[in-house]
Amino acid sequence: MSEPPKPESNSSLPEGAKYEPPKQPPKQNPVFRMMGMPNFRFKLPSRNWLIFLSVTGSWTAAVLYDRHHRKKNQQKWCDLVAHISQNPLEVKEMPRKLTVFLSAPPGDGIRTSRQYFKEYVKPVLVAAAMDYDVIEGRKEGDVRYGTAEQIRRLRRRKGETGPRPDEEQKPDTELIIDTIREAVHIRPEPGVRGDLVLGRHTWKEYIRGLHEGWLGPVEEPLPPPPPPQEDFDIPSLPPPTETRSDEPTTTGSPTETSTEPEKKEEEKKEEKKEEKKKPSPPPAYLSISEYASSRLSPNIPSELEPSQPIHQQHILGFLKFPVRIYNFLNRRHLADQIGRETAAIVLAANRPYEQLSTFASPTSELDPSPVATRTPENDADESPVQTGQTWEQQSLLGEEEKTWHKSVRKPRKEGDETEVIWMKDVVIDPRLGERMRRFVLDPEEEARAARLLTGEEKSRLIPVQDLRAQKPVMGNIEDENA
Repeated sequence: MSEPPKPESNSSLPEGAKYEPPKQPPKQNPVFRMMGMPNFRFKLPSRNWLIFLSVTGSWTAAVLYDRHHRKKNQQKWCDLVAHISQNPLEVKEMPRKLTVFLSAPPGDGIRTSRQYFKEYVKPVLVAAAMDYDVIEGRKEGDVRYGTAEQIRRLRRRKGETGPRPDEEQKPDTELIIDTIREAVHIRPEPGVRGDLVLGRHTWKEYIRGLHEGWLGPVEEPLPPPPPPQEDFDIPSLPPPTETRSDEPTTTGSPTETSTEPEKKEEEKKEEKKEEKKKPSPPPAYLSISEYASSRLSPNIPSELEPSQPIHQQHILGFLKFPVRIYNFLNRRHLADQIGRETAAIVLAANRPYEQLSTFASPTSELDPSPVATRTPENDADESPVQTGQTWEQQSLLGEEEKTWHKSVRKPRKEGDETEVIWMKDVVIDPRLGERMRRFVLDPEEEARAARLLTGEEKSRLIPVQDLRAQKPVMGNIEDENA
């Protein structure tokens, strides 16, 4: 055999080193070689690749883990109420309907509230086949007006009239539809309806609308009479001078005529901007200072429909970016909390709100210093005398005010007559506070939801074969009295 070539004398090898031939690459699998695949060499990636893969892998694992458990938590509450969707209804019976109150969060648009409702609340309502009406608010005061108008419509339907009964009122579409349904003997499903309120800012407008609807007038109050005018000695003005038709009329300069089309274009642009502006809600028919002196509607029930305020997690701002990342990776806890509250609405167990001295007011918890939008003059005019006791409704979702955008606390511009609701304390009239109720979840149902999550108990869904076997019982169709 031939010996390997020896290095030349002028090689770069150090003294005493032996020459070693290059190692041959490891043999490749002949199957892979026939397929034309290259001979891969498995080795550890570099330091930069290790850092990149560890960061992206950790983030992906955290997101997938949170998404998996979020779906499990939502499915738990959906299975808890899914049996309600299979309850049979009569032919002329409408399903139970809720009223959902949504409002644009401070510093953002209505789209975020819609997406929040669709992602966390709607799956539980759909699982129980619940119908709902939505009252939306794009600006501060819209939900207040919508809530009050809904109550005023109910009072008009029961025969209450306003200060101007002789005037022709606009036709109410919903009232006409309800009248037609009553004529055809279509009735709603017996039981409570309920209100679902999303967010602290919407909750404040909801409370304000309840008081305005049940304590205020049915129609818009009459404007105050104009102040009496005193007689003044008006000096006689000289008679206007008559211009002769023979005199030639003066025409404008060419520079003035050239600026006229530019002025018209500017006026058109201003008109378009005004059209794009959203109309502000109508002013309130009742102020907070008039609660005690207002007469309660005679048609108010002994117990109002139960309500459920739901926490809305919405944080804005670049400096709060770490908190937003933490919330994004822990949405499973938020889905569990909202699913529990929504399931309580579906199961319809409720209790009255409490009135104790242990409830802390939201302003004392958040910031003891006065807010910029509150002035001593406004507080003296509209805030009633506060007692030692507070209502439970005043402290609900109070922690959300810490995360509101700073634009809410800015003073209003001159000429802005919209009512300030979000940055004022919640005022409760005792006549309404005693009638309000809140949805709660029974401990037995919560324990059953935990068993559904672990798989110890199955859902109460009826098999499809049993549903097909259950035929509806109908009377004689030909009989007129059926």
